Amino acid sequence: MKCTATCSFGLESVLSAELKKMDFEDITSENGRVNFKSDLTGITKANINLRTAERVYIELANFNAVTFDELFENTEKIQFHKLLDKSGAIIVNASSVSSMLKSIPDCQSIVKKAIIKSMSNYYKIDRFPETGPKYPINVFIYKDNVRIYLDTSGSSLYKRGYRKKGGDAPLKETLASAIVQISYWSKDKILIDPFCGSGTILIEAALIAKNIAPGLYRDFVAESWPIFNNNEWIKSREFYSSVISNVNIQKMYGSDIDKEVVSLARQNARTAKVSDIIEFSVKDFKNITAPSEKGVIICNPPYGERLEDEQVAKKIYSDMNKKFDEFPKWSKYILAPDKIFEEAYVKKADKKRKLYNGKILCNLYQYFGTK
Repeated sequence: MKCTATCSFGLESVLSAELKKMDFEDITSENGRVNFKSDLTGITKANINLRTAERVYIELANFNAVTFDELFENTEKIQFHKLLDKSGAIIVNASSVSSMLKSIPDCQSIVKKAIIKSMSNYYKIDRFPETGPKYPINVFIYKDNVRIYLDTSGSSLYKRGYRKKGGDAPLKETLASAIVQISYWSKDKILIDPFCGSGTILIEAALIAKNIAPGLYRDFVAESWPIFNNNEWIKSREFYSSVISNVNIQKMYGSDIDKEVVSLARQNARTAKVSDIIEFSVKDFKNITAPSEKGVIICNPPYGERLEDEQVAKKIYSDMNKKFDEFPKWSKYILAPDKIFEEAYVKKADKKRKLYNGKILCNLYQYFGTK
């Protein structure tokens, strides 16, 4: 069946690589999403193991519509009975951009009515209790093209379950994992985050190092659907539990000037079952030292939009340059806003990559260590 995994803008190639590594086929990418083919077992694995995806959808339909009649008629044609239980609670969410169908409430109402009509035609009943499993239906309308999806994830996949709360402006887990995957870090290299906050970058790296699937310890909305043999979810979890490894992993080091967020980072690492390979400390970044000749620094320092003081951010960047000069053979990956970083850091990046941290456009500034 046709499936789609959504992601933050700029992460499509990382997500595509993940899907390819998991042996999915017919992988194609668009802005903010990657399409692929899968069976039901593959959907369980995608939800449990994808690190940079926000949600995994089954594509139900793709058509053009400029009137509500066209929206209703095309939606009614979908064979919902093959996927939805007749007792299911149907929840429709829609979005519309640059399209004739502008009213979101009307679009949601019409799609819901069309689903009920389709189910009614098949089951020959007029009323559905909607007391059973939840079925989130997502309707994306862009330039009069309508795509209807069934959301198999439920809550977004960045919610791994290990972070009950973050510090100020926490980095989303999916973005943190993507940055780690973009970098030249591997589990046999020492990793430092001198602005660790609640520990997200290091925890995501540790999950990769130990080969722990990010969704192994959370639930998914599709687990309650009758179309899935419950054993499929159990078997997928058993498989990913069996491949966890603690072999040849270098220590990771995280520090932050805020003792409360460091305490939170330690707690998050324990919950994620990776505290044995991460050492956290309360420390100003200007006081970090290199535990080896070579390694990798990945960090998300405070910046203007978060500090609400651009001059403070510039001073931090300038001090970072001075400190990181003490790590000449280390590769550095710094997530910072597009406008001011390089000027204040006074060093042109070897490579840059545009990424969004929430709604803030940033660059991942990449400085490669000397050999």
